[in-house]
Amino acid sequence: MLRSFLVLLLLLGGASRAVAQHIFESVGERALGMAGAFVAVADDATAVYWNPAGLATGQPIGATIGWHRSRFGNPDDVPRPGPWAGDSTLSTLGTWPLGVSFATLRTTAIATAAGDTLQIESLETRHFGVTILQTVWTGVVVGSTLKYVRGSAAIGPVEGLTVGEALDRGEDLERDASGAFDLDLGVMVDMVRVRAGVTIRNVREPSFGPDAETAITLPRQARMGVAVLPADGLTLAIDADLNTVDLRGDLRRMLAAGAERRLGSRAAVRAGVRWDLEGPRDPVGSVGASLALGRGMWLDGHYSQGRSGEDRQFGAALRAGS
Repeated sequence: MLRSFLVLLLLLGGASRAVAQHIFESVGERALGMAGAFVAVADDATAVYWNPAGLATGQPIGATIGWHRSRFGNPDDVPRPGPWAGDSTLSTLGTWPLGVSFATLRTTAIATAAGDTLQIESLETRHFGVTILQTVWTGVVVGSTLKYVRGSAAIGPVEGLTVGEALDRGEDLERDASGAFDLDLGVMVDMVRVRAGVTIRNVREPSFGPDAETAITLPRQARMGVAVLPADGLTLAIDADLNTVDLRGDLRRMLAAGAERRLGSRAAVRAGVRWDLEGPRDPVGSVGASLALGRGMWLDGHYSQGRSGEDRQFGAALRAGS
């Protein structure tokens, strides 16, 4: 199984076409507070999204309920290609043998149509997942999230005098829904003070839409990460995308670095930064924090912003477990 996974990685060198697409950094407040450097850290219930094999490195049981909002572009500008907005929710229950999850992701973007006119493109997907783990040998775990994805895509004319108005109206477009089965794969190598992980999301690249010309595809996305735990309560991590995806006409291949520090048993802080290795976008910085509400119960939050101020993300989650 591990050999087949590594062979699949070798096939991920090219770019995939995707429009109005969900970015990798869509859910998970701890992960987003570290700017997405989380593939080798994933030790809570959000591992079912970030690295399914990571469930084996956390507590025997954990859960999370989270909400996230992201936006790129100045909402007060006149409509132009490029700006987008996204919303997501994630609910998970994870244990060492398996996990279950439900996520909703919606992305709406302003894009260029034929004849250089503007159009709104919107994609909403609902993911019902079951995560299964398999220990290959001591310290090496392979995991897979098998999921049914219910997707609905919509394309329509741009309405409104500003970017914000256009995106808001685009979220209300009528949609055609369809379903598809997909899976995510992950490997986690745990050497106690050092961890390494690899994740492949959307292996089957399902498409949604009324016809082939207007269908929106979930592109295959592969990412690897390394985490170092030099002292108790301190985690340093770095992630890098293994393939390039084409999101809303922009090539995207991310590099992220982040850190997390536990402050006793009641609080934790984290920060990070990520860069797009393919496009001209500014670095995006992130900060996050967790506050213990009770034994094993945490309130997580994060805020991210690009240097130009056009790229903004924020969210909150309740987390039980590690």
